[in-house]
Amino acid sequence: MGVANTRIVRRSAGLFEQWNESYGPEFYYQEFQKYGPPRARAKALITLTGLGVLQAGLQSSLGRRLLKSLAPKPGQGPSQKTMDNGFFRCDLVGLAADGRKVYGAVSDKGDPGNRATVKFLCESALSLALNAGDLPGGQQRGGVLTPATGLGDVLVQRLRNAGMRLETSDQGPFAGQAV
Repeated sequence: MGVANTRIVRRSAGLFEQWNESYGPEFYYQEFQKYGPPRARAKALITLTGLGVLQAGLQSSLGRRLLKSLAPKPGQGPSQKTMDNGFFRCDLVGLAADGRKVYGAVSDKGDPGNRATVKFLCESALSLALNAGDLPGGQQRGGVLTPATGLGDVLVQRLRNAGMRLETSDQGPFAGQAV
């Protein structure tokens, strides 16, 4: 998700800068997947190789046909068990220019490609439909917005109420205090 997430975070930063709500003059964003021991290097190389093969495959018509034949057909997808038993956790680290750090985590139960995505989309739509007056910037803010610039804390609270965990801490990773 790094390719999409990077663009969304940078768009948010740019919009906040326009509205004089800047993330700061030295803001930058970087995303990566971390592998732990044992064999972290091997896991990373396998993932990198697999992504390279997938990208190469998507660039040729033969590769696209092959990948399409392997993909689930319309109406197929993860089983109920897979959707119910999956989970995701995204760990975040923010570094200030003076060396301070803040840690964050977003996590939820259920398959991230299904349950979490559905929850994000439904709670975003409900934010727009039911909490329009509480959204950041009010009715004056429009255009091509991001979740942070268009939905802000309204979406955060709705996701929490729906069971998703969104936490921050300045005490170290995973100390977990509510935002």
